[in-house]
Amino acid sequence: MRRWQMMASIVPLLFLFGEAQADDKEDVLARMASFYSALNAGNVDAIQFTPHTAYNVEGGLIATRDPEKMKAWMTGAFASGLKVNVRTFHENADVYGNTAVFTCYERVKVNPPEGEPINDTRRVTVVLVKQKGEWGTVHVHLSYLTPVNPE
Repeated sequence: MRRWQMMASIVPLLFLFGEAQADDKEDVLARMASFYSALNAGNVDAIQFTPHTAYNVEGGLIATRDPEKMKAWMTGAFASGLKVNVRTFHENADVYGNTAVFTCYERVKVNPPEGEPINDTRRVTVVLVKQKGEWGTVHVHLSYLTPVNPE
């Protein structure tokens, strides 16, 4: 009898924790969708910049990204005529307490004001941490995907 009482009290808790995590997952997916929407619109003010580390798509050593420098660079680039169109697919978010891992693929089209257009497909991993109720990026890893356009 006691075992059934324990099971009856545990099952609702599983639903509660599952529901909270599902809400967090949706929050992470919404935050990333908001980022891509703002990026494609060239709306730098709508992008939530947070300090983070990153591996750039071209490779190389890990770098620390300063939010103020990133915002200033992006503001200048868009003001100079930069056009960006990034379309994501196979988006996923896994939540582990106050940490989340977002993954997706990007089809990227960049038209710089001077120079050759860039068209490629990338793999993306973003690690986010929830602090004070907000999800912020702490690490980004980008790499080229080959073949370029998988389905």
